[in-house]
Amino acid sequence: MTLIKIGYLLSYDYQYIIPSIKQVYTEADCITISYDINKRTWTGNYFEIPESTFEEIRKLDTDHKIHFYADDFYVAGQAPLISETRQRNMLAQAMGKGGWHIQLDSDEYPYDFKKLTTFLRRNRFLLKQPDKTPVTFRVKLIVLFKKTTDGFFIISPYNELCSLVTNLPFYSKARATQNTKEYILNYYVIHQSWARENSEIQQKINNWGHVNDFDTIEFYRSWDKLSAENYENYLDFHPLPACSWEKLDFFPASNLDNFIKSINVKLPQKNINWPISAFKKSIFYLKSIFR
Repeated sequence: MTLIKIGYLLSYDYQYIIPSIKQVYTEADCITISYDINKRTWTGNYFEIPESTFEEIRKLDTDHKIHFYADDFYVAGQAPLISETRQRNMLAQAMGKGGWHIQLDSDEYPYDFKKLTTFLRRNRFLLKQPDKTPVTFRVKLIVLFKKTTDGFFIISPYNELCSLVTNLPFYSKARATQNTKEYILNYYVIHQSWARENSEIQQKINNWGHVNDFDTIEFYRSWDKLSAENYENYLDFHPLPACSWEKLDFFPASNLDNFIKSINVKLPQKNINWPISAFKKSIFYLKSIFR
């Protein structure tokens, strides 16, 4: 069985996918990169992915693990989250049944990825009959909020969660899965998120799934004003009421590669254990072997 399956959603922020693939390529068994065949975002706006991006991806693919999947994901007249959820489900189908499904956005970097895949391979019994042992593993995000010449402002503490891995990939809202039991793993994924150029931020807030959920103009103004002189004043400032960004910290780094290396020293990934009792784990195991 192909165990570690990674699916990417490629769009207007195509330039971030190369450092992401570099983090996961060695440990992945197969990688499927999806993009809209009509070059539309989830809000219906048009974008272009230069051919040089595909060429660079092909150069990375020395073991022939990467496949491209183009389709029509945009749903006209519907909320952007509908199109996002549609793309994730269609991508899951293209990735095929079986294995661990890991869906990543282009700007997400699972550093020291082997720590996660070791855990997943160790618990491969959950893949035998996933309809009887449906699980989703959530991880913690290190959200980069703004880049300066000296480093990154990052959201602190690192308590934003992301549903990353599942053995039963049926998505109900973005990466939220249907009818699975969720567990939080002690594993971190760097999310480039808002640490982009001004024009990219405007493009992001006009095209992502939450574009209709908050005042994007006011959010951009607040982001644009952020500086070394005032970042400590940004407290509890997430634009969505159900979410929380407690404060900002500053992390010195000359560029993204340097940040990834430095965070691996400051916050190294630990060996991952499934946060359940041995008894509960035995119940999952028994379910996986009896038909």
